[in-house]
Amino acid sequence: MKSLVFLVLLPLLFKGSVQEVEQKPQRRDDVEGTGNGENGQYLTFCNSCAELKELRDMVIEQRVGMQMLKEKLSEQGAALKSTQDELSSTKNEVQQLKSEQQTLKNELQRVTSELEAVRTENSALSSQITAFESRMMLVEKTLEDDAKRPKVAFSVGLTDSGSVGPFNVATTLIYKKVFYNFGEAYNPITGIFTAPEKGVYYLRFTAFDYRDNITTGVNMYHNQKSVLQAATQTSGRNEYYSNAIILEMDQGDVLYMKIPANNYLYDDINHRCTLTGFLLFPL
Repeated sequence: MKSLVFLVLLPLLFKGSVQEVEQKPQRRDDVEGTGNGENGQYLTFCNSCAELKELRDMVIEQRVGMQMLKEKLSEQGAALKSTQDELSSTKNEVQQLKSEQQTLKNELQRVTSELEAVRTENSALSSQITAFESRMMLVEKTLEDDAKRPKVAFSVGLTDSGSVGPFNVATTLIYKKVFYNFGEAYNPITGIFTAPEKGVYYLRFTAFDYRDNITTGVNMYHNQKSVLQAATQTSGRNEYYSNAIILEMDQGDVLYMKIPANNYLYDDINHRCTLTGFLLFPL
């Protein structure tokens, strides 16, 4: 700092000394170089003034250089401030981009959560659809099996003519009134049901008589074996009786009803004596 002040004041000091030298009158002998002591001192002083002038010029050059340096530093400072402003703006933009990025990230997380929920729902729906399709396949298979399964069912009535019997021996009953005979397994001419398929069959009969002091009854036969029977002693009032059985029958097995010897039955348009049977399931 002291050196800078000295360089600033030095031209002012040198300026006064140089002016004094320039204004000092010259003696003849000094001009002509004839003086001795004073002349030598004067020449020395002049040399010093020249040196001082050179120093002053150097200082002036330094001042000019410093001024240029100051201007350059000012320009650099302005450029630096502009750079700082741009950097601040860039930081703001970066901060804004970070904020937008966080917003997009949150939105992505929300969409991802919704997508996951949709996937879970789709998975549940897919499971339900799979279960439904399995049930539908089972139903279709059942329907196909039912379509392939033989269907056998019949229901018949004995007669409209009234009294049946008595006979001296057990006699096969011929049920002539056919109500239903799907599969044509019952023969209304012989009164015999023939199993068209091996399976399990349900069979049932009803019987009736109202006359006094008679025995009424029937027997059911599977092939040649009696499997079911029912009978009652009437006393002058309506006597209804029935029975049912489930039988396993092979294909070609027969089933029929017999009235025992000396027994009575009565049937009319009210269908009091009936025989019914159908296939439960094949084997």
